[in-house]
Amino acid sequence: MDIQVPRTAKDYVQKLMADVFQSTLVDWYGLGQTRVVVSMPSEIPQIVIQNSVLDHVFLTDEGSLLHIEFQSTAEPDLYRFLSYATALTVAHHQPVRSVIVYLYSIPSAPVRLNAGAIQYSVENVFISEKSGKAAWDRIQSIPINEWTDAEILDLTFYPFMRDDKSQSERALKAARLSTQLPKGIQQRVGAMLLGLTLSFLDEAVVQSIKEVIRVNDLIRELEEEAIQRGWNKGWQQGHEQGHKQGRAEGRAEGRAEGRAEGHAEGLWQGEWVMMKTLLETRLGLIPDAVLTEMRKLSHEQLLHLGSTLWSIRSVEELSMALKNLGGHNA
Repeated sequence: MDIQVPRTAKDYVQKLMADVFQSTLVDWYGLGQTRVVVSMPSEIPQIVIQNSVLDHVFLTDEGSLLHIEFQSTAEPDLYRFLSYATALTVAHHQPVRSVIVYLYSIPSAPVRLNAGAIQYSVENVFISEKSGKAAWDRIQSIPINEWTDAEILDLTFYPFMRDDKSQSERALKAARLSTQLPKGIQQRVGAMLLGLTLSFLDEAVVQSIKEVIRVNDLIRELEEEAIQRGWNKGWQQGHEQGHKQGRAEGRAEGRAEGRAEGHAEGLWQGEWVMMKTLLETRLGLIPDAVLTEMRKLSHEQLLHLGSTLWSIRSVEELSMALKNLGGHNA
């Protein structure tokens, strides 16, 4: 029986990889002394008709953005990655360091693009140049209760390393070993394997891996962790920021129009700012026209919108949700 993985689960996998391994990934890729400060939103607003969803974006201690993309084939040129870097720079007003992680052996890959007034360069990381045998022997020599993120990464990327075994054999070996790990580590290895194999391995191999790692249980765990790591944190930050601003504006309006009315207005304003903060964290820049529609919502409608926040994946879906709320309460 084919095991389907919903889009939201794939998103959770990417977020888990970014949040849990953000510092270790930099060291493991061999990117020098750069240190990651925080994971950044991977969805960037484009001037054209859609958002671009990138693999990983981090803010570093140098104040620049570290953008990491996975590739299975060599790019003929770097124009696509230049567009990503440009959009990131425009969206965040910070310099961008582009790193392309190649999962398969390729003869060469471009590192520079001369576009006249624009000079653009990337750093390439070739996973296939790492010794799979050396990585496997190392993780086998360490008791599983002593594993660190480095061992998790070795096991996760083992299917793409250089080895005399076939890639399907390596992938299944990694999946089977992951099931022997303690619960917490097992979830992370399973998520990492799932995130990479879904996009880069043959479907027959992917199906076997899904069966080995009990992917349905993993998806439920990822959803729970996404709520704990993302929703609760974002809601708390938005709630604090929104109500802080709401109280301030409520006090000002209360002095002008009466304490009771000012309190109600301040509460609504706080909820609105909270929702705007959460949505911008999730979706990036929100058009003024959409914000105008949000301002028309009542207190109850804002609460309803908040309860469906995790199902909203784009500005277009937000616009549809606002339209539905308006029609429902017309």
